[in-house]
Amino acid sequence: MKQHFAPARPSAAPDAGRPAALSTPGHSSAWPRALARLLTFALLVAVLGTTGCAVSSYTTAHPLPRGTSTFWVAPQAMRIAVGGAPQMMPFVELGTRYGLTDNVELGARLGAGLQVDAKIALLRPRAGRKLALSIAPGVGYIGNFSGTPTGSGGDDLHFAGATLPLLISYPIADGLDVTLGPRLGWLMQVVETSSAATSHTAAAGASLSVRWQISRAFAIVPELSFAAPWLRALTGTGVVAGTGGQRALQVGVGFVFGGATPTAASASPAAPPS
Repeated sequence: MKQHFAPARPSAAPDAGRPAALSTPGHSSAWPRALARLLTFALLVAVLGTTGCAVSSYTTAHPLPRGTSTFWVAPQAMRIAVGGAPQMMPFVELGTRYGLTDNVELGARLGAGLQVDAKIALLRPRAGRKLALSIAPGVGYIGNFSGTPTGSGGDDLHFAGATLPLLISYPIADGLDVTLGPRLGWLMQVVETSSAATSHTAAAGASLSVRWQISRAFAIVPELSFAAPWLRALTGTGVVAGTGGQRALQVGVGFVFGGATPTAASASPAAPPS
Protein backbone atom coordinates (compact mmCIF):
# COMPACT_ATOMS: atom_id res chain seq x y z
CA MET A 1 0.00 0.00 0.00
CA LYS A 2 1.47 3.37 -1.02
CA GLN A 3 2.23 5.66 1.90
CA HIS A 4 2.50 9.43 1.93
CA PHE A 5 4.64 11.35 4.37
CA ALA A 6 3.93 14.91 5.34
CA PRO A 7 6.77 17.38 5.86
CA ALA A 8 7.65 18.12 9.45
CA ARG A 9 5.58 20.84 11.04
CA PRO A 10 7.25 22.48 14.05
CA SER A 11 3.91 23.63 15.43
CA ALA A 12 2.43 20.10 15.62
CA ALA A 13 1.56 19.03 19.15
CA PRO A 14 4.06 16.37 20.38
CA ASP A 15 1.39 14.58 22.36
CA ALA A 16 -1.25 14.40 19.61
CA GLY A 17 -1.55 10.65 20.11
CA ARG A 18 -0.77 8.32 22.90
CA PRO A 19 2.58 9.49 24.37
CA ALA A 20 5.37 7.05 25.09
CA ALA A 21 7.43 9.00 27.55
CA LEU A 22 7.07 10.41 31.03
CA SER A 23 6.37 14.07 31.66
CA THR A 24 9.33 16.36 31.71
CA PRO A 25 9.76 19.44 33.92
CA GLY A 26 8.81 21.62 30.95
CA HIS A 27 5.34 20.04 30.92
CA SER A 28 4.54 20.45 34.62
CA SER A 29 2.11 23.26 33.86
CA ALA A 30 -0.16 20.73 32.12
CA TRP A 31 -1.06 18.98 35.38
CA PRO A 32 -3.86 21.38 36.50
CA ARG A 33 -5.59 20.87 33.15
CA ALA A 34 -4.92 17.11 33.38
CA LEU A 35 -6.58 16.99 36.81
CA ALA A 36 -9.62 18.88 35.53
CA ARG A 37 -9.98 16.44 32.63
CA LEU A 38 -9.64 13.47 35.00
CA LEU A 39 -12.41 14.83 37.23
CA THR A 40 -14.62 15.27 34.18
CA PHE A 41 -14.10 11.61 33.18
CA ALA A 42 -14.80 10.54 36.80
CA LEU A 43 -18.13 12.37 36.69
CA LEU A 44 -19.07 10.68 33.42
CA VAL A 45 -18.25 7.21 34.73
CA ALA A 46 -20.28 7.86 37.87
CA VAL A 47 -23.34 8.81 35.81
CA LEU A 48 -23.01 5.90 33.39
CA GLY A 49 -22.10 3.35 36.05
CA THR A 50 -25.23 3.92 38.09
CA THR A 51 -27.41 2.89 35.16
CA GLY A 52 -26.52 -0.62 35.54
CA CYS A 53 -21.46 -6.96 33.80
CA ALA A 54 -18.32 -5.44 35.37
CA VAL A 55 -15.32 -6.54 33.37
CA SER A 56 -11.83 -5.15 33.74
CA SER A 57 -10.00 -3.84 30.71
CA TYR A 58 -6.47 -2.65 31.63
CA THR A 59 -6.14 -1.34 28.11
CA THR A 60 -6.93 1.75 26.07
CA ALA A 61 -8.77 2.42 22.83
CA HIS A 62 -5.45 2.24 20.93
CA PRO A 63 -4.87 -1.19 19.30
CA LEU A 64 -1.34 -2.53 19.50
CA PRO A 65 0.75 -2.25 16.33
CA ARG A 66 0.70 -5.34 14.13
CA GLY A 67 2.80 -8.20 15.50
CA THR A 68 3.38 -6.74 18.99
CA SER A 69 2.05 -8.11 22.26
CA THR A 70 1.61 -7.23 25.91
CA PHE A 71 1.20 -9.19 29.13
CA TRP A 72 -0.30 -7.96 32.37
CA VAL A 73 -0.72 -8.95 36.01
CA ALA A 74 -3.52 -7.26 37.95
CA PRO A 75 -4.28 -7.80 41.65
CA GLN A 76 -7.88 -6.77 42.21
CA ALA A 77 -11.06 -7.33 44.16
CA MET A 78 -14.71 -7.65 43.16
CA ARG A 79 -17.69 -7.02 45.41
CA ILE A 80 -20.58 -8.99 43.95
CA ALA A 81 -24.11 -9.69 45.19
CA VAL A 82 -25.32 -13.14 44.11
CA GLY A 83 -28.07 -13.69 46.65
CA GLY A 84 -27.77 -13.23 50.40
CA ALA A 85 -24.98 -11.03 51.67
CA PRO A 86 -22.58 -9.55 49.10
CA GLN A 87 -19.28 -11.36 48.67
CA MET A 88 -15.79 -9.95 48.35
CA MET A 89 -13.69 -11.82 45.81
CA PRO A 90 -9.98 -10.88 45.84
CA PHE A 91 -8.05 -12.43 42.96
CA VAL A 92 -5.16 -11.89 40.56
CA GLU A 93 -5.85 -11.55 36.86
CA LEU A 94 -3.38 -12.57 34.15
CA GLY A 95 -3.86 -11.45 30.58
CA THR A 96 -2.24 -10.96 27.20
CA ARG A 97 -3.01 -8.92 24.08
CA TYR A 98 -1.71 -9.24 20.50
CA GLY A 99 -1.84 -6.84 17.57
CA LEU A 100 -3.35 -8.86 14.73
CA THR A 101 -3.37 -5.83 12.44
CA ASP A 102 -2.85 -2.14 13.11
CA ASN A 103 -6.60 -1.82 13.68
CA VAL A 104 -7.50 -5.17 15.29
CA GLU A 105 -6.19 -6.58 18.57
CA LEU A 106 -6.92 -9.93 20.24
CA GLY A 107 -6.94 -10.51 24.00
CA ALA A 108 -7.35 -13.26 26.60
CA ARG A 109 -7.41 -13.19 30.38
CA LEU A 110 -7.70 -15.53 33.35
CA GLY A 111 -8.77 -14.31 36.77
CA ALA A 112 -12.17 -14.64 38.40
CA GLY A 113 -13.03 -16.40 35.15
CA LEU A 114 -11.85 -16.87 31.58
CA GLN A 115 -12.49 -14.28 28.88
CA VAL A 116 -11.43 -13.71 25.26
CA ASP A 117 -12.06 -10.52 23.31
CA ALA A 118 -11.14 -8.49 20.25
CA LYS A 119 -10.48 -4.74 20.05
CA ILE A 120 -11.46 -3.00 16.81
CA ALA A 121 -10.46 0.61 16.17
CA LEU A 122 -13.23 2.99 15.15
CA LEU A 123 -11.38 6.30 15.39
CA ARG A 124 -7.60 6.79 15.42
CA PRO A 125 -5.83 9.90 16.71
CA ARG A 126 -4.12 12.14 14.20
CA ALA A 127 -2.77 15.68 13.98
CA GLY A 128 -5.29 17.99 15.61
CA ARG A 129 -7.32 15.12 17.13
CA LYS A 130 -6.27 13.21 20.24
CA LEU A 131 -9.43 11.17 20.86
CA ALA A 132 -9.39 7.41 20.14
CA LEU A 133 -12.45 5.12 19.98
CA SER A 134 -12.64 1.31 19.83
CA ILE A 135 -15.11 -1.46 20.51
CA ALA A 136 -13.95 -4.58 22.36
CA PRO A 137 -16.55 -7.40 22.17
CA GLY A 138 -15.78 -10.36 24.40
CA VAL A 139 -17.17 -13.62 25.81
CA GLY A 140 -16.37 -15.18 29.17
CA TYR A 141 -17.12 -17.78 31.82
CA ILE A 142 -17.07 -17.70 35.62
CA GLY A 143 -18.10 -20.78 37.57
CA ASN A 144 -18.27 -23.07 40.53
CA PHE A 145 -18.57 -20.76 43.51
CA SER A 146 -21.23 -20.62 46.19
CA GLY A 147 -24.10 -18.17 46.17
CA THR A 148 -24.57 -18.23 49.97
CA PRO A 149 -23.15 -15.69 52.43
CA THR A 150 -20.99 -18.35 54.10
CA GLY A 151 -19.61 -19.70 50.84
CA SER A 152 -20.34 -23.31 51.82
CA GLY A 153 -23.29 -25.61 51.77
CA GLY A 154 -25.11 -23.58 49.15
CA ASP A 155 -25.83 -23.78 45.46
CA ASP A 156 -22.93 -23.72 43.04
CA LEU A 157 -23.22 -20.96 40.45
CA HIS A 158 -21.99 -20.86 36.87
CA PHE A 159 -21.95 -17.75 34.69
CA ALA A 160 -21.43 -17.35 30.95
CA GLY A 161 -21.79 -14.06 29.20
CA ALA A 162 -20.80 -11.51 26.59
CA THR A 163 -19.87 -7.84 26.81
CA LEU A 164 -19.66 -4.98 24.32
CA PRO A 165 -17.55 -2.10 25.66
CA LEU A 166 -16.94 1.14 23.86
CA LEU A 167 -13.43 2.33 24.78
CA ILE A 168 -12.83 6.09 24.72
CA SER A 169 -9.24 7.23 25.32
CA TYR A 170 -7.79 10.70 25.67
CA PRO A 171 -4.28 11.81 26.72
CA ILE A 172 -4.41 14.21 29.68
CA ALA A 173 -0.64 14.71 29.99
CA ASP A 174 2.62 13.25 28.71
CA GLY A 175 2.58 9.55 29.59
CA LEU A 176 -1.02 9.60 30.91
CA ASP A 177 -4.09 8.30 29.07
CA VAL A 178 -7.59 8.22 30.57
CA THR A 179 -9.95 5.57 29.21
CA LEU A 180 -13.70 5.49 29.79
CA GLY A 181 -15.48 2.22 28.96
CA PRO A 182 -19.29 2.29 28.95
CA ARG A 183 -20.58 -1.18 28.14
CA LEU A 184 -23.55 -3.45 27.66
CA GLY A 185 -23.54 -7.07 28.74
CA TRP A 186 -25.53 -10.29 28.73
CA LEU A 187 -25.14 -12.87 31.50
CA MET A 188 -26.53 -16.39 31.83
CA GLN A 189 -26.55 -17.84 35.34
CA VAL A 190 -27.04 -21.55 36.00
CA VAL A 191 -27.62 -22.77 39.56
CA GLU A 192 -26.70 -26.40 40.21
CA THR A 193 -29.84 -27.56 42.00
CA SER A 194 -32.31 -30.34 41.32
CA SER A 195 -34.28 -27.93 39.15
CA ALA A 196 -31.18 -26.52 37.42
CA ALA A 197 -32.53 -22.97 37.63
CA THR A 198 -31.37 -20.60 34.91
CA SER A 199 -31.59 -16.85 34.50
CA HIS A 200 -30.64 -14.43 31.73
CA THR A 201 -29.61 -10.90 32.64
CA ALA A 202 -29.02 -7.81 30.52
CA ALA A 203 -26.70 -5.36 32.26
CA ALA A 204 -25.04 -2.03 31.69
CA GLY A 205 -22.08 -0.39 33.34
CA ALA A 206 -18.80 1.42 32.83
CA SER A 207 -15.11 1.40 33.69
CA LEU A 208 -12.60 4.17 34.29
CA SER A 209 -8.84 3.67 34.03
CA VAL A 210 -5.69 5.76 33.90
CA ARG A 211 -2.68 4.39 32.02
CA TRP A 212 0.66 5.70 33.33
CA GLN A 213 3.36 4.88 30.79
CA ILE A 214 6.51 4.44 32.92
CA SER A 215 8.66 3.38 29.98
CA ARG A 216 8.15 2.12 26.43
CA ALA A 217 7.70 -1.44 27.72
CA PHE A 218 6.02 -0.93 31.11
CA ALA A 219 2.83 0.80 32.30
CA ILE A 220 0.69 0.94 35.45
CA VAL A 221 -3.09 0.98 34.97
CA PRO A 222 -5.42 1.49 37.98
CA GLU A 223 -9.04 0.80 37.09
CA LEU A 224 -12.50 1.01 38.63
CA SER A 225 -15.59 -0.62 37.10
CA PHE A 226 -19.21 -1.03 38.08
CA ALA A 227 -22.24 -2.78 36.61
CA ALA A 228 -25.82 -3.69 37.47
CA PRO A 229 -28.71 -5.47 35.74
CA TRP A 230 -31.57 -3.63 34.11
CA LEU A 231 -33.57 -6.60 32.75
CA ARG A 232 -33.71 -10.20 33.97
CA ALA A 233 -35.54 -13.33 32.79
CA LEU A 234 -35.96 -16.13 35.33
CA THR A 235 -36.85 -19.75 34.52
CA GLY A 236 -40.61 -20.16 34.75
CA THR A 237 -41.30 -16.64 36.06
CA GLY A 238 -41.07 -14.39 33.03
CA VAL A 239 -39.23 -11.10 32.84
CA VAL A 240 -38.57 -8.89 35.85
CA ALA A 241 -37.08 -5.45 35.17
CA GLY A 242 -34.36 -4.00 37.39
CA THR A 243 -34.57 -6.54 40.21
CA GLY A 244 -32.24 -9.31 41.32
CA GLY A 245 -29.16 -10.19 39.35
CA GLN A 246 -25.52 -9.53 40.01
CA ARG A 247 -24.46 -6.02 41.00
CA ALA A 248 -20.70 -5.76 40.90
CA LEU A 249 -18.04 -3.26 41.87
CA GLN A 250 -14.48 -4.06 40.81
CA VAL A 251 -11.20 -2.28 41.53
CA GLY A 252 -7.65 -3.25 40.63
CA VAL A 253 -4.23 -2.19 39.40
CA GLY A 254 -2.74 -3.63 36.22
CA PHE A 255 1.01 -3.92 35.63
CA VAL A 256 1.45 -4.09 31.85
CA PHE A 257 4.67 -5.37 30.24
CA GLY A 258 5.87 -5.29 26.64
CA GLY A 259 4.38 -3.94 23.46
CA ALA A 260 5.17 -0.80 21.53
CA THR A 261 3.26 2.27 22.65
CA PRO A 262 1.40 3.85 19.71
CA THR A 263 2.17 7.51 19.07
CA ALA A 264 0.57 10.05 16.76
CA ALA A 265 2.81 8.88 13.93
CA SER A 266 2.09 5.17 14.33
CA ALA A 267 -1.57 5.39 15.33
CA SER A 268 -2.67 6.96 12.05
CA PRO A 269 -1.13 7.79 8.69
CA ALA A 270 0.10 11.31 8.13
CA ALA A 271 -1.94 13.55 5.89
CA PRO A 272 -0.68 13.63 2.30
CA PRO A 273 1.21 16.78 1.34
CA SER A 274 -0.89 19.42 -0.36
